[in-house]
Amino acid sequence: MTIPKTSSILALLLVTLSPVAFSQEPLPAHRVWFWFGDCTNGKLMGLELFVEGRIVYHSSFRACLMERSDASAQGESKARAFHFSGGHNFQGLYKTTKREQVEGNIWEAGADPDDILLGVSFATPNQVLLNTIHIVKPGKPTQSTLDRNVTIKTYPLRPADEAPTHK
Repeated sequence: MTIPKTSSILALLLVTLSPVAFSQEPLPAHRVWFWFGDCTNGKLMGLELFVEGRIVYHSSFRACLMERSDASAQGESKARAFHFSGGHNFQGLYKTTKREQVEGNIWEAGADPDDILLGVSFATPNQVLLNTIHIVKPGKPTQSTLDRNVTIKTYPLRPADEAPTHK
């Protein structure tokens, strides 16, 4: 019984006496990625959303690594809305006709140190058709299948490649 107790005391001493315990420097700030942040050194990203193999929305945005509390990180509140013709069956349950207009929305649903979580939803005036998440890895291409024949892609851009930003 004395071996576990001794081991616990030794482990506690090592943690307590480690250089980190004596450090007077503050812990590193918690920096996270935002889309449409106000920064000059962010990662320029393109975004394309496909339904039935057809691009229904494309845009670009600047991903910025910033302090979570930074006032210029207001990109988290910027949502993008767009419309396209129906004719797709969402989640195998919600059939839209070609005459219906489907509203799409993309917004920042979460900010993390390694990625951005984009919320993506589709709705008609009477029905939410799909509500899901796409994970963006700033500076790297990512692709998510949101539903059958519904795909979103995000990818790095060079400034000369910048697609028009839709508002």
